[in-house]
Amino acid sequence: MTEDVSIKSPVGANLLDRVERECYEILLQQRLLYNERWYSSPLFTKAVPLLRAIGIALSILGAALCVFYLVYPSSCPKWFFAEMYLLFFVATGLVFYVLPRIEAKLIARMKGAGGPGCRRMAARLVAKARKRVPYEAQYDIKGDLMTYYCGKDNNWQQLWCRRLKGFAIVGGNATLFFRKPTSIQPTMLILYENNQALVGVLERLGISHHSWGQTTVS
Repeated sequence: MTEDVSIKSPVGANLLDRVERECYEILLQQRLLYNERWYSSPLFTKAVPLLRAIGIALSILGAALCVFYLVYPSSCPKWFFAEMYLLFFVATGLVFYVLPRIEAKLIARMKGAGGPGCRRMAARLVAKARKRVPYEAQYDIKGDLMTYYCGKDNNWQQLWCRRLKGFAIVGGNATLFFRKPTSIQPTMLILYENNQALVGVLERLGISHHSWGQTTVS
C-alpha cells in the first residue's frame, strides 16, 4: 500500500517558460521517433517501390495507348485528347523513374518534420497556467489517484482528479504522461520545481517511465 504524498510548487512565469521548453523537447522527441518508425517500417519501405513500379507500368500503358490513337486517329474517341494525355503519361512516367533519386531527401525531410506542431502543443499545455500566474500548485496523491489544486490569495481550487497510468517522461520541471511509450499525444502534464517526489511515486506504483533525455522504448 502506497503512502499519501503531497507535492507543492510555486508557479511563476519563469517556471512556465522552462516547462514549455521542456514539453516541446519531449514532444519533439516522441514525434521524431514516431516518424522514424513510420518511414522505416516494412509497410512503407515495401509499399513505395511497389507503387512506383505500378505507376511506371500504368504510365507506359497510357503512353502506348496515346501513340496508338495518334497513329490511328479514326479509332480515337472524341473526348480523348491523345496529344495532351501523351504528355501527361510521359511526365508522370519520368517522375516515377527519377523518384529514387529524390526519395532519400524527401524521407529525411519528412522524418524531421513536426517541430512547429510540437511547439504549438507545448504552448497549449501551459496556456491555462499562464493565465493564473503567480499561484501555488499542489498535487495530492492517494494510491494512483492524483488531485491537482491551484492556490492563489489563500483561495484553493481543485482543477482536476486523474489516475496515474500509462507511460511517463520525467523532466526537470515537467512530466508528460502518454498512453503508451510510442504515443505522440500527451494525456497529462505535471509541473513542479523538483521532480524527486514524483519519481518516487512512479517507482512505488510501478508506472513505466524514464528521465528526459533517454531513448523512448519502441
